[in-house]
Order: sequence, then structure tokens, then C-alpha cells
Amino acid sequence: MTSISLKEISLEQTNQGTGILVHGIQLQDTLNDDVILDLKMRIAREGILIFRGQTNLSEEEQIRFTRQFGPTNGHPLPGIGGDNPNDDANKQIFYLTNAIERGDKNAAGKQNAPAKKTTLSPNEGELQWHSDLQYMPEPQVYSILYGMEIPENGGDTEWCNMEKAYAALDEATKQRIKDLTAVNWLTRRLEPVSHPVVRIHPLTGQKSLYVSPGLTRYIEDMDKAESAELLSMLTSHATKPEFSYRHSWSEGDVIMWDNRLTMHRRHGFDLEQRRIVRRTQTIGEPVIAA
Repeated sequence: MTSISLKEISLEQTNQGTGILVHGIQLQDTLNDDVILDLKMRIAREGILIFRGQTNLSEEEQIRFTRQFGPTNGHPLPGIGGDNPNDDANKQIFYLTNAIERGDKNAAGKQNAPAKKTTLSPNEGELQWHSDLQYMPEPQVYSILYGMEIPENGGDTEWCNMEKAYAALDEATKQRIKDLTAVNWLTRRLEPVSHPVVRIHPLTGQKSLYVSPGLTRYIEDMDKAESAELLSMLTSHATKPEFSYRHSWSEGDVIMWDNRLTMHRRHGFDLEQRRIVRRTQTIGEPVIAA
């Protein structure tokens, strides 16, 4: 296993609204402390790190890479994206897939298998803008997604930088939203939680929006119509192309993002084509109000 120092990597801005391409790292490698700190600061500003060409990345290697940025945990609602394709899948791993058939125990390993009739989970196809675990009291910090099987068409993932979006708001809107809180909720299995509409990033001290059309239900102490109008305005503003990065996946791509200043969505795809991506995540932390 190779140990990677800062001088061995290179970074490249995407030609879109946010995000950084990272070159010179295989995720099986061990990162020096200076590399980890540098990547944490860069993702805290750009929101997304993109690692291409990560072939044959095992569950254990993905978990080990993730743990270099913080303790890991499994998803709090197992099965929300589809059952794990292997009975012995590590509990720190979360598969998002439409390729699982009842009794198909090895779907994750069938890299070259033809498309099959699938058992679909409720959130396959298009998925609304959201920030991961925004509905939890302590939402997760980093998410890491590995592309294992990619459909021929569609299934792109798009992120927006909520810090850049907040900075571009007019001063009147900033004043209007500075002390607001919003209720976020996903399922009756969990209690709704309130989070500030504007949050502070603990590494940079910068402010960013913290609402989403997928999980934010309403703004507290505001009537229904006014709340809906304000949420629509904020999310429409945040998802403008000048703040966004859209990724067209290839097998072996890994994308890591900071949920403290991004939200993301999945574009639709042909459900007859197999799609398997594998996610790890670090534990959550309290949201800091602006």
C-alpha cells in the first residue's frame, strides 16, 4: 500500500460552477496528514472532489479511504436505496441500485452481466435535490460514492454549492432569512427535525444555505404560502448552473462531497439498464446556525 504526499497529487478546477478533479491518488493508497488536511479545506470551499479511474475498489478499501476523513457509519434507514446485493456486505456500506432481483445474492459483482428485469426501490430514476441525512439531528459530513455499473444513458448526478449561492443573494434576502429555521423530514420512522436556513461551515466560517426541495417541509413561524414561496425562491436560486456541477458517470469514478455546503440530485435513467453505485459516509455533527 502506497503512502501519498501532497507533492504527488495535482488538482484541477472543473469547467462548471464548482468542484475539483483530483489526480495522482488511487483510493487504495494511504494519504499523509497534510494531504487529508488539504483535501478537507478544498472540499470545504468547492464542495466536491472527483477521483476518476478507481477500478476494482473493494468495500474494505472504500471504507478505509473514508475513515481517513472521519469515523464511518451505516445508513440510519437500511434498505432505503435497495437491499445490499450481498448478504455479507459490510454494514458501513450502502448500495444504491436498481439491479437487485429476489435471490440474486451477487449483483454487486456482476460487472458485465446483461440488464435484467429488476426489483425497483422507491427512489430509483430521478431523485430530488437534497443534502444527505438532512432529516437527522446531526446530519452526516462527507459522502463518498463509487460508480460500479453505469447505465448507457442518464443517471447523471448534479451538485450545487450552497455557499456560493448564499454569497450571491441580495442583502435584503440575507437579512430576511438570517434567523429562520426550517423543518426537515423524510419518513414516519423518524421525528421531524429543525435546522437553520443559513448555517456556518466549521472549517471556513463561511455561511451557506441549508434547505432543499426534497427534505425541507416548511419554514417555522411563517404561513404556508409564504414559506412555500421563500423555499422555492431559495432552491431555484441555489441550483443555478453558475453554482452547480453535473457529473456524467463512468465505471470507476468516485465522488466525495461535503454535505455542509452542498445539495445534490440524481437525473433520471432507463430503469431497464443496471445501475450500481456504492456509498460510504462519515458520522454526522450538529448544524451551526449563522
